[in-house]
Amino acid sequence: MIDRSKLSMRGRYGIATGGAVGDHVLMAVATDFENQVMRKIQALSPAELPIRFAGSDPVVVAHKYDGEGVFVYYQHGQEPFAFSAPGGRVRLGFPALDALAQKLQSAGVQRTLLRCELYLDTTRSGDSTRRSGVSEVIRISFGSNDEDIARLKLALLDIVMLDGKDLRAQQADFKTTLDKLRSVFGTDGAAPVHAQAAEVVPETGVAAAFAHAVDTGGEGVVVRRLTRAEIFKIKPHRSVDALVMGFVEGEFEGQYGVTSMLTGLLYPGAEVEALVQTFVRVGSGLTDAERIALLDKLRPLKVDAPLAMTDSSGRAVQFVRPKLIAEIHGEDLIAAEGGREQRTQLIAWDENQGSYRFLGLTPCPRLSFARFEKLRDDKEWKSGGARIEQILDRAEPPTPAEASANTQIVRRELYAKGEMLRKLVVVRKGGDVPFPYLIYWTDYSAKRAEPLKITTDIATNDVRAAAIAEQLLAENLTKGFVRIDAS
Repeated sequence: MIDRSKLSMRGRYGIATGGAVGDHVLMAVATDFENQVMRKIQALSPAELPIRFAGSDPVVVAHKYDGEGVFVYYQHGQEPFAFSAPGGRVRLGFPALDALAQKLQSAGVQRTLLRCELYLDTTRSGDSTRRSGVSEVIRISFGSNDEDIARLKLALLDIVMLDGKDLRAQQADFKTTLDKLRSVFGTDGAAPVHAQAAEVVPETGVAAAFAHAVDTGGEGVVVRRLTRAEIFKIKPHRSVDALVMGFVEGEFEGQYGVTSMLTGLLYPGAEVEALVQTFVRVGSGLTDAERIALLDKLRPLKVDAPLAMTDSSGRAVQFVRPKLIAEIHGEDLIAAEGGREQRTQLIAWDENQGSYRFLGLTPCPRLSFARFEKLRDDKEWKSGGARIEQILDRAEPPTPAEASANTQIVRRELYAKGEMLRKLVVVRKGGDVPFPYLIYWTDYSAKRAEPLKITTDIATNDVRAAAIAEQLLAENLTKGFVRIDAS
């Protein structure tokens, strides 16, 4: 059923990064459900609710959990496991899975495939108001702390297969599925495994249910119609006016222009220097025409960069004089991920010198799913057009913490076989980051149609990084490869 050679075990608990599900039929069923149901959930903004849900028909409004979507396979007499589709990341042997198996056994279920949300119990961390997020779920999953692993919980969202019955077509009668989940797993949200929190309300009650969910700290809601297979997710919508601090230029669709912009928010009361907190990099939402026009606007404003910054593709961020204000839309402000505060660069702008100065890293929420909406020509940064009070209740200038520069290459190995090269590099990043280890694998073969292939992986500690590195070497160094670096 699963390839246990891919699992990293610690006692009973084990995790595989991917490709560990050996049953191709099981993986095909799960992948089909993910593609045909979960990925077709429609996103709605809160403003659309009065129009979309104006009738009296009953709908299911479910709590939207802030975790990782997984499938769980259970067969009586065998160890259950959670996995992703189509990636095949596998987890097994954690307490929530044991609790799930006990409930299924008590209900007389012989075999089932379930769609769940793997999330964290925040009450054990001492902060029940803070949402954990998928990054913290992943971080803890690769960790070595039994107490943290015990914080993993399972919310049951749907039934895909049950004792030989294919229920993928039952989306139009979801109330039956919800009743079954409740009868087997219960509704106690404090338990390690439970049916999703949900209520049946008339369409006109959706807006109030959403407002209540957000007011009580929820990420949003998922709404299902009971008469046809329609699912919607609703998250808060936020609009922030931010200062354009820099940009990245490059090719797109055969053209050349701005691929993304770096934005910031200003603290009040600076007399000599303006203090700007970098906020978010945004590239989504720009039209082709806007990308080209923005390049003409931003290039004349370029100034020296106060520090080296790049986008996800390694292209340099070019800083500009503070002038333009961009309206940015997003879903939610995330103050912490992976158990750590979100921190961004605090930068001072000296108007007289015409230059920026990097001061360090300070806490700042991140706007999720940020999208460019438009330039605000009617706003000016010196008169509060990009004030940080839009996202923070208190806006006193913070005391920065200098970023650590102790990034080190901890392992570098180069192997050759004829014209073929294989290179392993393990890097440990400086600073307080959730995944300090980066593992790079380079595969070069001159005679191949695609000569160069590069893959990357991450790890929370040196033990995990070493395990990934050894697996890469074992899987890719066939007979004849010889190490040729200085070591």
